[in-house]
Amino acid sequence: MKGKKIFKVILDVLVWIIIILAASVTLITLTSREKGVSQVFGYVPLNIQTGSMEPTIMTDDLIITKQYDGKSELKEGDVISFRATEQDTYIIKTHRIKSVLTVNGMTSYVTQGDNNTGEDPQQVAPGDIISVWNGTRIPKLGAVLTFLKTKVGFFVCIILPLAAFFIYQLYKFIMVLLDYKKVKWFVDI
Repeated sequence: MKGKKIFKVILDVLVWIIIILAASVTLITLTSREKGVSQVFGYVPLNIQTGSMEPTIMTDDLIITKQYDGKSELKEGDVISFRATEQDTYIIKTHRIKSVLTVNGMTSYVTQGDNNTGEDPQQVAPGDIISVWNGTRIPKLGAVLTFLKTKVGFFVCIILPLAAFFIYQLYKFIMVLLDYKKVKWFVDI
């Protein structure tokens, strides 16, 4: 009987861990989007999809960046995430500032990926900057989040655990009702 009780406690803890993880991923995936990316409390999680910043940031890493306020002074060496266009497609790049240019009071940034041989073809205007990287990266978690953003990933990792949680809680409720009826039946006799 004691082993059965310990098993129930462990199962309850595991179920709640799954619920917390599912809620966290849902929050990151579905949060309000500003400048085309999710942001949570001023932080922007980004998954890296190319090797342009290797070995500093690897493909499939998740990096946590601080949302750019538009006022902070950026300097050479800072790693920024910004909106860019390549082959008529809107993308988000994360590259290092190679130099800061100021012409007629207007500032722009020349960027380059650590693994690239040349500078990016377009200068980055302050209005295109999304966030600044503070050095936080979680290896390979970006690939997981990319999968979770698909319909299959969302179903497998969010909907199924929530359904299992609901069924488990329903089972526990029915067991409590049955135990209550047994006790009531014995009391009535």
